[in-house]
This record gives sequence, C-alpha cells and structure tokens, in this order.
Amino acid sequence: MGARQDRAGARGVDDRGPGAGQPDLQVDQHQSLITWYVLFAVTQATALVLILIDRNTLADRLTAAGLLCLNGLWFLLYGRKLVRHRAEDWRGFVYAAGSLATFAPAVWFSGNATFALFGLIPQIYMVLPVTWAFFPMALFVFTPQILTWLAGAVPALPWPAALLIVSFSQAFGWAISRIADQNEQRGELLKRIEALTIEAERARWSAEIHDTLAQGFTSIITLLQGAQPNVELALQTARENLREARALVASNAPSPLDGSSLEDALRRLVNGVTLPSTFRVIGDPVGLPTSVEVVLLRTVQEALNNVARHSGASRVDVVMRFDEDSVSLEVRDDGRGFGDAPEGFGLRGMRARLEQVGGTLSLSSDEGASVLVEVPL
Repeated sequence: MGARQDRAGARGVDDRGPGAGQPDLQVDQHQSLITWYVLFAVTQATALVLILIDRNTLADRLTAAGLLCLNGLWFLLYGRKLVRHRAEDWRGFVYAAGSLATFAPAVWFSGNATFALFGLIPQIYMVLPVTWAFFPMALFVFTPQILTWLAGAVPALPWPAALLIVSFSQAFGWAISRIADQNEQRGELLKRIEALTIEAERARWSAEIHDTLAQGFTSIITLLQGAQPNVELALQTARENLREARALVASNAPSPLDGSSLEDALRRLVNGVTLPSTFRVIGDPVGLPTSVEVVLLRTVQEALNNVARHSGASRVDVVMRFDEDSVSLEVRDDGRGFGDAPEGFGLRGMRARLEQVGGTLSLSSDEGASVLVEVPL
C-alpha cells in the first residue's frame, strides 16, 4: 500500500540533479526502506506471537510459525533485492507467488497468521506496478477467508473487512503511484533546469573571458609586436588583465568599475585605445543597476576591441546618452564597416548580455561602423 510512497520519496530526493545528490539519495532511500523493513519485521514477529499463543495443537502452531519464518527468509533472500532496486516486472510475480506459497499454508494451520498481511501487502506494491499488484494483493487478502472457510472455521478477518482492505489498498496504491510519477516528472524538470543553469553559467564565463582576458592578451600582443613596441602600455594592460582575472575569480564587479562610476570607467577605456578617441556624456547621469553597468562596460570593451582589430579606422568616438526612459551607448568609427561578414562570438555575446537586461543592439555601416546599444530604465 505505502510502497509507492517510498519510491516517491526516493525519487524526490534525486530531484537535486545528477551527481550532486546521489550520496544523499542513497542515504535517504536506505532510511526510507528501513521503515518498511521494520514494519515487515514487526508484523511477522507479532503474527508469530499470535500463532504460538493460539489454541491450536502444538504441531499446528509450530508448523505455522515455521512457514512464516520461511516467508521472512524468502523476503530476505529474494524480495529485499527487488524492493531495493524498485523492480516492477515479472520478478514481482515470482516473489508474490513464493510469498503466498508460505503464507497460505501458515494460515491453514493457524488463522492468526492472517496478521502478517499488514506487512505482506505493502511489499506487493513495492515490486509490481499498481495495476498489476491488484490481483496478487486481492489473492493475499482473500486467501485466509477461503482457507478458513474450507476448514469450517470462522475467518480471523471478516469478509467486509477483507473487502475494505482490498479497496483501500488499491486506492492508496494508485494515489501514491500518481505522487511517485509526479515526483519523477518534477525530478526530470529540475535536472533540465540544472543543465540549463550550468549551460548558462558556462556561456557567462566564456563571455567574461572573451570580453576581458582574451581581449587583454590580444592587446598586449598587438602592443609588443608593433614596429615600435609600447612596453609601458602593454604592462598597464597586463596589470588590468590581472585585476580582471582576480575580479572574475572573486565574482566581483569588473575591475574598471571597482570604486568608480560607470562614466569614469568608460572614459578610462576610451582613453586607453591606441587610436585618437573621444568620450561624451549627453543628459543627466542616473544611477544604474550593477547588472546594467556591467553589460554596458563589457559592450564598450568588445566594441573598442573590434575597432582596434578589424576596422582599420583612424579614430573612434563613444557617446553615452541618458534619456527619460533609457540609457544608450554608441561606439562609432570611420573604418571599413561590418560588410557581409557574419557575426562572431563577440557580437553574439553582446546580444546575449543585453537580452539579460532587456536591452537591444543595433549595427550600422554608414560611413564607417556604428554599434548602438539601448537599455530601458
């Protein structure tokens, strides 16, 4: 009857995801199964006591007790493995048949063996699907009635009570089966969410590394490989890269934002490029969420890096505009424009970042190249 609840609980524990929750899952499942093992042991022991104190002959009592002990041994040698691995196939019928083969004769020799039903019926639902379990469950319940009726004795379990047990056992088994299925679906959903979260985290780290460390190393190489290596600026870029790496490891805000406003951080970025550049702020600056500041900063970093590497431009201008309902940033150069080249990882990363804060990205190749980003306030 309650075996499905055991499976539901075990599956629910596994909802935390593959790998991370396996040790806890095994511990909780083992503890949950112990409850059913204890129930089976208590009902078997109680049935043995009732058998030994009834008024039948000593031979009948000892025979019934021995058969009930064989029933417990059958569970330990065969049934426990099916319960532990939650088998729901033909082996469940094999176990039910073996259990009935020892239980029924015990009831024949002593009607008090009927008490063992309270531990045997849950096992049927633990080794068989709920629809399959109905028939062996009903056979177990009605066996004492039939045998005691054939022996001309009064059944230890009244017929109305037997019918109620059959009805409630199947209803409870069905209800717990639905709970188990729902928990399994919930577990699969949580696993999918965890997988998507991991994927998003990997994408975030890829974008962070591309926008910071990779660009910094590229700048250092460019500065050192030129006809007149700019060692001082290369060292400055290397130090900035080191700060970015430490900020990433510590999961802090980007190092250019550390202790300064977004406008100051952007101005330093623009002043750090090798091309002639300007930076202007139009409108009255307002406080922005850190997530928006990070997106805007990374966008300008990526755009300036693309200008330096691909545009062939002679100058670059950055304009930051604050409107009533949005903030925008435009990076414009006088280079060759975007042409028909497909978007690379950097632009795709910019779009993905902007989508996280509800922003948009627009590209233009009119008299050079323009990257315009807008984020609603």
